[in-house]
Amino acid sequence: MTKSYFQGTNFKSAILTSSILVVIIATSLLLTMNQGVAKAEQAAPGSVFKLARASIPIDIPLAKGYENGDEIFFIATDASDEKIAQQATKLLGFKVNFSPLLSQTPESALSQAYAFTNGVPGKGPFGFQIPVLSAKPGDPGYSPLLQVNTVTWKNSSSVKELKSVQEIMDGEKNGSLTINKTGIVVNHPAIKWQGGEMKIRDDKNITDDSTYGPAQVLKIDTNKMLVTMVAHRGFGPDGRTIYYIVADATPEMPATMMGVTSVPFDEKLVGTPVAVDLFQFKNGINGTGPMGFQAGIGAANPTDKNYSPMWKISFNEWKDPSKATILENLDDVVAMQKSGMITITPAMGGKHVVNCPFFDQSTIVEHMSKT
Repeated sequence: MTKSYFQGTNFKSAILTSSILVVIIATSLLLTMNQGVAKAEQAAPGSVFKLARASIPIDIPLAKGYENGDEIFFIATDASDEKIAQQATKLLGFKVNFSPLLSQTPESALSQAYAFTNGVPGKGPFGFQIPVLSAKPGDPGYSPLLQVNTVTWKNSSSVKELKSVQEIMDGEKNGSLTINKTGIVVNHPAIKWQGGEMKIRDDKNITDDSTYGPAQVLKIDTNKMLVTMVAHRGFGPDGRTIYYIVADATPEMPATMMGVTSVPFDEKLVGTPVAVDLFQFKNGINGTGPMGFQAGIGAANPTDKNYSPMWKISFNEWKDPSKATILENLDDVVAMQKSGMITITPAMGGKHVVNCPFFDQSTIVEHMSKT
């Protein structure tokens, strides 16, 4: 072979070798950069994890009742009886959750509701007059969790519209009607009542960057019988997306911070199956949760048998916030706790309970506010 052939071959080999080296070096640099970025995303203080559609305004139908002679407006979100939940869903055109755990609510933690099975026709749950409730927010005996009592008139000649518990008790005493305690418990948070209403948010423009507080209600329209509230995005126990509203809470301090009704009766649910675990994050990756970090994780989806709208709050805290990662389900929480990466502490000495009905995405999409 000629000398020029070997020279040409060596030249081509040199070019090929150089090209390979360039590719190897470039690939190595790219991998190093990617590893550095990944490490920075995990460890850098101030990392942010934002959920899309983290806050969505939704329209919830209002229902009306009487309390001590005055009108009271409330929302129906949950019921311990499946048929009642289905009936309320059909009546209101809004999904009412079936929550069997509510039937285990202690008697001392309940207000009373009286629903009429006959008598004056009206817009009550059975097609007769609207129900009568025993208390409103601010009263010592107020709870959003209501024991349902049915009221039946004995004699049609005695029928009239009743607007207070005292009138009902008087009717039972004089033999005009009977009262039946059903054992059914419903979650009917009050929205507007005589002399008060839930706090209304000044900033009506809800975006993914909106603050959690200082109020949860955007608008109360008793003519259209709608309340517009902020639905917050979070995780169910299996990592599925859920949304929830915040209606009331205890103690008073966090209730005030969130802009919801303070309900001391909620504390009576601590230690009962009715208060289900909800984990919020106290530090770590910044995000759309109530404390400014990642979104919380609930121990039940709204279709689970162990679902309750009443949640006992615990705080997850990273021992080293620079090593925080995104947790999406209960298994993640348990694993991080076992590894010593996080500590879990009951909030407010274990006395922080919030009324946060959960909704699935289809309910949110269907009732997303158009105003």
